[in-house]
Amino acid sequence: MEFRILGPVEARGSVGPVWLPGTRQPALLAALLLDANRVVPVERLAEALWDDDPPVNAASAMQTYVFRVRQALAAAEPDGDQRLTFAAGYRLRVEPGELDLDAFRELARRGRACAETAAADFGAALGLWRGVALLGVPGRNLAAHAARLAEERLAVLEERIAADLAEGRHTELVAELRDLVAEHPLRERLHGHLMLALCRAGRPAEASRVFQAVRAALADELGIDPGAEIVELHQRILRGDVGAAAAEGRPAPVRAGPRNDLPGDILDFTGRDAELARLLAALPDRDDPAGTVVIEAIDGMAGVGKTTLAVHAAHRLVDRFPDAQLFIDLHGHTTEREATDPAAALDILLRAIGVSGEQVPQELDQRAALWRAELADRRALVVLDNAASAAQVRPLLPGAAGCLALITSRRRLADLDAARTLSLDVLPPEQAIALFDRVAGPDDGTGPGGDTGPDDRTGPSGDADAAAVAEVVELCGYLPLAIRIAAARLRTRPAWTAAHLAGRLREGRRRLRELATGDRSVAAAFALSYEHLDAAQQRMFQLLGLHPGLDFDAAAAASLAAVDQRDAELLLEGLVDVHLLAEPAPGRYRFHDLLRQHANATALAEEPEAERRQALRRLTDFYVHTAQIGDHTLEPHRPQLQLDEPAPGCRPRPMTDQAEAMAWFDAEHACLLAVQQAALARGAHPPVWQLAWTLGTYHHRRGHAHDQLATWQAGLAAATEERDQAAQLRAHRMLGWTLSRSGQHAEATDQLQRALALAEDTGDRPGQAHTHGALAASWDQREGYEPALRHSAAALDLYLALGDPTGQVRAQAAVGWYLTKLGNYDRAQAALDEALALCRQLGIQDTEANILDSLGHLAHHTGEHARALDHYGRARTLRHDLGNTYHEANTVDRLAETRLALGRPDEARDAWRQALALYEAQRRTKDVERVRSKLADLD
Repeated sequence: MEFRILGPVEARGSVGPVWLPGTRQPALLAALLLDANRVVPVERLAEALWDDDPPVNAASAMQTYVFRVRQALAAAEPDGDQRLTFAAGYRLRVEPGELDLDAFRELARRGRACAETAAADFGAALGLWRGVALLGVPGRNLAAHAARLAEERLAVLEERIAADLAEGRHTELVAELRDLVAEHPLRERLHGHLMLALCRAGRPAEASRVFQAVRAALADELGIDPGAEIVELHQRILRGDVGAAAAEGRPAPVRAGPRNDLPGDILDFTGRDAELARLLAALPDRDDPAGTVVIEAIDGMAGVGKTTLAVHAAHRLVDRFPDAQLFIDLHGHTTEREATDPAAALDILLRAIGVSGEQVPQELDQRAALWRAELADRRALVVLDNAASAAQVRPLLPGAAGCLALITSRRRLADLDAARTLSLDVLPPEQAIALFDRVAGPDDGTGPGGDTGPDDRTGPSGDADAAAVAEVVELCGYLPLAIRIAAARLRTRPAWTAAHLAGRLREGRRRLRELATGDRSVAAAFALSYEHLDAAQQRMFQLLGLHPGLDFDAAAAASLAAVDQRDAELLLEGLVDVHLLAEPAPGRYRFHDLLRQHANATALAEEPEAERRQALRRLTDFYVHTAQIGDHTLEPHRPQLQLDEPAPGCRPRPMTDQAEAMAWFDAEHACLLAVQQAALARGAHPPVWQLAWTLGTYHHRRGHAHDQLATWQAGLAAATEERDQAAQLRAHRMLGWTLSRSGQHAEATDQLQRALALAEDTGDRPGQAHTHGALAASWDQREGYEPALRHSAAALDLYLALGDPTGQVRAQAAVGWYLTKLGNYDRAQAALDEALALCRQLGIQDTEANILDSLGHLAHHTGEHARALDHYGRARTLRHDLGNTYHEANTVDRLAETRLALGRPDEARDAWRQALALYEAQRRTKDVERVRSKLADLD
């Protein structure tokens, strides 16, 4: 296709012109073409269409205009609509040579690079203009773009005239230049060109009058004097030393003296002290010319500040590398052009250090050899910015001792030999706040119109706004680019406060849209990284954006994407290499917070809804089935749920032993809770109570009472919504038992009575037995041992009638415990001894630990303290091995009492300190206070 904006906005395909009626559609196309091949945030497009006054229905109107532009593109070119895509904003794909603005800039670049063809290249560039840029599209926003393009055209026109002057066309230029200085009376360079043309045409007096005229105009209009360059030219004209073959007004192809191509330093550079110190420490000894070349590769995610750090470090090092300070953008992650070919990069670098075009070889290896030879006796600093790969960079590396190469890339260049790698992370909170303050600038206490007092808008540096600023940088994920954009928005909107900005950023999916200003956008930066992924990596990135948890492993990712786990690992590692994922611990992966939002938005925009539903089902099934496997591994005698077959492509993880199961639950606990909440939110009810059940043993052993309560509250809500009576019964029972453990006894009794009534109404005898057991435990929590004994006896009778030995041994153990608490030690001993024998026969370790703890308690209260120590010791070992830290703390606490009773205060103190550490880790406040009091008594 052909796109033209250097004049009226037009487009044409192979079928015919693109017809865009009205003014909004051409304006939308113009805004997209100004950022061709880049993601343009919706907010910026809205500003282009409506300036600062969008309609109430702006979002739907925007979608309508996008739809119509797509239709128009499709009518002009087969598949033309495929060029306009969405990924956290809209992107219009334009191929090389299709956009007149790109062609204009490429020709101008050629003109600046080659003296021999400069006049022709600049002339061809100007020939692409068909009038005023963006003609016919309304609005202040696009008018500002048109003004900038007009300035760009005028600069190229000045360069074309300089090239013509260098080739001796001074006489024919005089008339053109007189028209131009009349049109631009304050443009000093045009006046200088006219002075030079007149002087070379033998008219120095007229040239001097041109100088007097521009000096008067500058004084009258701006109150300033002419610049040094035009003053010096006037002096030369007066002296008569302007030669006819001179090339004044035109950049020389080779600069005299050392070359410095570094971009300007960042005045508000903040933080990175450790990273900067490392870069400076890696330098060769300034007094050792025979030192070695140093190569530093700086990598990190988009927007983390790689180029900023490299340029800042380079400016600090200029005096250490006096022969050349070079900078080249290798375009490894840009949309407007392909990554720079190494041969082309070497051509630019060689010319920069004075090698003429005729001397530059054609072959890559010969150019690389010449490059190394030219640097052999120089101390040069070379910044290779935005590298795509190690292969792109290798030929560009200096080989000279004493040179420094700073390389930046979004990809980890692990295969770049001899390079030291510095991976940038986001800023620490205090440095992030400092950066925000510096960019936002000090507040002068004046709002719009100067009528806002200091109390109405506290500046970003003010104490009253410190909490809001801290929240803003946290919502920015401590990412420098996001912080700079947020601070710039605050600086340019005097009516806003940092608290107002934080509120806007807090609005979930809106955050990425807020982090855009001018031509800078966090979403666009992320989109560049995304577009350089292959198709499989893009799909994985999108689907991971659907994962509700904060981190995940390869097994979960494999089920989410329905791929083999080994393939998932390779895809995840590939995303880590380009800093779209982080790996905070071996085998665990997570997004930066803003990248997670970008991945989610990309999935919603590009992944079909049916595939998103299937992916979430596979992910949920993975966690439900793996959690059931883990729960069964921890407690083989616990009843298992009857689950449906996992979705095709879901691969639950196997477990080999209890240690592996506990480790998996520890790692995935937060994910399991998030998956349960996500399932509840989207109405997938069965997995909600299934996850609550399969987390039961883990929650019990780790003492996660709060999470147990939350999961069963969600489970009851889902079971009620689904009208599943069996699930409701289980949910009421488990919720009641959990409420009782947290001291909410009235609510616990209500839930348990509902469960018992439901079990009796439906004739569910196992449910009745389980619920009597839960009622017994509930009464135990409030020291109601007589009703607890009655409910345990009822449960025991039911289990005996059902022929359930597991239920029987647990109920009998409970009976023994409550008899002990009631002081009926003989009956308690008999019940516990019988329960222990049956428990060991069945191999139920968790219940065996409970019985041993009860026997220890019984022995302690009957004065058999040595025997109590033995029982407590074995109970503690079992609970520790099972990972049951919650009840292990209770056992160690009782063990201390027995040691004290035996007259061993030092051993008692040691045990209580161990119990205290466990209680503190479990946040059991009452137990912490009680044990601290006992330790104080011992001291």
